[in-house]
Amino acid sequence: MYTRLLAWLALLALPIHAQAAALMGFADSTMLMGEWGADYSEVMLNYSPRIGHALGVEAMHMRDKDGMRSDIATLNYTGLLKRWNLPRGQANFWFTGGLGESYSGGEQGFAYTPSLQFDYETTRLYFLAKARMVRAPGMNFDSASVQGGFSFYEADYEKTQPWFVMEVRSMRNMDPGLQVTPALRLINKDYFLELGLTNPWDEGVRMPRVNFMFVF
Repeated sequence: MYTRLLAWLALLALPIHAQAAALMGFADSTMLMGEWGADYSEVMLNYSPRIGHALGVEAMHMRDKDGMRSDIATLNYTGLLKRWNLPRGQANFWFTGGLGESYSGGEQGFAYTPSLQFDYETTRLYFLAKARMVRAPGMNFDSASVQGGFSFYEADYEKTQPWFVMEVRSMRNMDPGLQVTPALRLINKDYFLELGLTNPWDEGVRMPRVNFMFVF
């Protein structure tokens, strides 16, 4: 219960430079990032005391294929395992994981959410692959996802740059289990905002999705 309250209170207590795939900001920075969808939402706040490490809190809300609603609140750690500075871009390998509490059907339990992410980005191209476990008693929302995208044109660091991004994600116990989301992403030095539509060809499961990230 205390972990859950801590996660939400920390987000309300916010008194704000961003990469599209980064999971933390620069040294001594705070990052707020999240996703909103009809059946799955999450929000994470972390603080990076130095480059390559961040500590934070996260809250997740899911509704599974049977209509059961579940919540998870965790304390988490993000680490940059490896970075490759390339002539025309950058590649990164990340670990992030959380430990906390789950709430489902009026019951509480221990939750854990480890994940690995690889991403590659230039000023015009973007690729990401991610595998994540989301586990708690009676709960399994493990997922695997791949994203790819391109920018419409070059933009200065101080200006907002539009991108087209396509994501394919498979998630256990969700309906639909396979989610394909084309999206428009706007990237600035301090934020990105992404507006997408999951499975747009299927009226029965079509749903909007919003992703965001701010670095303070």
